Amino acid sequence: MGFVVLHIQKPKGNDSGTTAHIERTVSPANADPERTYLNKEFIEFPDGVDNRTQAIQHRIENAGIKRKISHNQVRVLQVMLSGTPEDMWRVQAEGRLDEWCGDNIEWLQDTFGKENVVSAVLHMDEKTPHIHATVVPIVTGERRKAEAEKNNGKKKYRKKPKDTVRLCADDVMTRDNLERFQDTYAEKMRKYGLERGIKGSDARHISTPQYYRELFAQNENLKESIGYLEEEKQEVYEKVRDMYDRKDEAREKFLNMHEYTQQKETEISNLETRIEQLKQDYEPYKAQDDINLLLDVFPHLPERLRIAQLCKAVGLTIDTIKQLFTGEAVTVTGKLHSPEHNHSFNVQDAKLQLLKESKDSNRLKLSINGQNILDWFKQQFDKIQHAIKPHIKPIPPTPKKGRGI
Repeated sequence: MGFVVLHIQKPKGNDSGTTAHIERTVSPANADPERTYLNKEFIEFPDGVDNRTQAIQHRIENAGIKRKISHNQVRVLQVMLSGTPEDMWRVQAEGRLDEWCGDNIEWLQDTFGKENVVSAVLHMDEKTPHIHATVVPIVTGERRKAEAEKNNGKKKYRKKPKDTVRLCADDVMTRDNLERFQDTYAEKMRKYGLERGIKGSDARHISTPQYYRELFAQNENLKESIGYLEEEKQEVYEKVRDMYDRKDEAREKFLNMHEYTQQKETEISNLETRIEQLKQDYEPYKAQDDINLLLDVFPHLPERLRIAQLCKAVGLTIDTIKQLFTGEAVTVTGKLHSPEHNHSFNVQDAKLQLLKESKDSNRLKLSINGQNILDWFKQQFDKIQHAIKPHIKPIPPTPKKGRGI
């Protein structure tokens, strides 16, 4: 089985570059323009909304948020869903890509809320089919940090209604949530032969998906701590203005807090550097680069892979497939299976060989006794159908009612 690929991240700065990439207003270097027409948007935009960027703003304005949103607040989460490249090719070859897309959209809406998923685009013009989803992190209830302080008897914030609507990426991307997302997504994709990556690995020094998630969650928690410290620092500023006679004490508190904030910012910087290094060493990224290199050096590799998968589905052994790729004809006696008709046919001394579909084409076909095996399967299946039909008695027509003479 291959592995699922689920990446969730908060964009840095302006998200317009991501919109340009997803909607192909700017064509990336790794995309094939001749296949861009195969890309598909699954989420219908509301009336008056023309693109992804407008859809994000529309959701925020209509979610019922009462608190003012700061200019540097995270407004959207970028979610990328896919699988191991060879498994995504297999899903596509089996004709199950539409079903795979439908299950991905269902998982996104069940996990983040239907209204919060404002865009989901399938990219077919890159090496591996994948979905870019856009999620607005709208949540309800009290802040997670405030709830934790209340349980410890250290609550410092005014209690808010439990059903308060907020924009908060940190509450969505907690460590527990990130692990749960990986678990539920892998369960949803199990029927496609995809499974979850390494969970709970002891090799913490290497870039396993589990270690990457733990570092990412730790990084987000540190950022959250910085946010609360900034709020406390602002309170100190206000107290300094109102308590002139205690300025020395307030100044010392502020300086201590500022030093602690700088220390946390340094830890965040170190973690982000480590995460980038892990991304470079992360095995699926390296595997994708290796596959892209192979496809560039051997442009006929996808076609040979398609034929090899067909030969395997027909029931041929690996040794037989290797012999066919040498250009030799192979004589087979036994059963050949048709995946299209889900039926096996007996053959005696059948001659199998790989041939070009036409003189000027690079596409290959598996022939049996000089005939395309797909056409041969259809003929054999039609013979069985014709042999069965004469034994089925037709149902006599019901006499029509009419007026007597």
